[in-house]
Amino acid sequence: MKKLLTVVLASLMALSIMTGCSGKKSSNSESNSETKTIKIGVRSDMVDQAESVRQRALDGGYDLDVVVFNDSIQPNVALSEGSIDINWYQHEPYLKNYNESNGTDLVMIKPKTFYPLFGMFSEKWQKLDEIPDGATIGLCNDATNKSRALFMLQDEGLIKLNESVESPTEFDVKENPHNFKFIEAEMSVLPQSISDCDAICLAAGHMVNAGKSIENPLCESKDNDTYAVGMVVRAEDKDAQWAKDLAKLVQCDELAEYFKTDKRGTQVPTWK
Repeated sequence: MKKLLTVVLASLMALSIMTGCSGKKSSNSESNSETKTIKIGVRSDMVDQAESVRQRALDGGYDLDVVVFNDSIQPNVALSEGSIDINWYQHEPYLKNYNESNGTDLVMIKPKTFYPLFGMFSEKWQKLDEIPDGATIGLCNDATNKSRALFMLQDEGLIKLNESVESPTEFDVKENPHNFKFIEAEMSVLPQSISDCDAICLAAGHMVNAGKSIENPLCESKDNDTYAVGMVVRAEDKDAQWAKDLAKLVQCDELAEYFKTDKRGTQVPTWK
């Protein structure tokens, strides 16, 4: 009887140990399942940006599967088709134009992440009031950046635009008291024309990419929030907690340091 009792107790102890190990394994499995993999689309020039927040996102429970695209159209195509979960490279004016042109309903998640420094740069003049009458001003040839530049000039009191036009061109300048002449070039090429112009208007990142200085811009755009870059999802995910979490998680010191060092201040955090 005593021997039988010893066997029973030994069996119960073994069962208890096995149950305990099983419970621990289950706990680890649940912990692993809490990490959600997110397919995030970025342009090729923003890969390092995504990598700079990878650990921050992982600490928050999200493993980033970074999908790289070589242009500004395919990340939205891929998102609409469902091959990625979210993308991170565009501002709202671009998104609005894309939705209207393609019949899509992609949505930007708040908070936004950063805005590209946009200003007027010159190698001839140090101050805005030094620009002479009849000066030649270089503009980007795409509709979004061209209208942004013209609104910036209007904000500085240099020109006056037709109020009825949402995306003005140089033909919508109704008052040009300084008789400025406008030329256009593709945004990545425009910096090469700076010596041929009195000033050019564009995002500072293109100046840096061309090896040009961005110190002491003659003026800066006042519409930074409008052109701030944020994460974009399909309409069905606009209230998804994972999307909101990710948009907040990337507002971190690691990303701010990346903007300061790698991007040399051409991208400005929205939360600083």
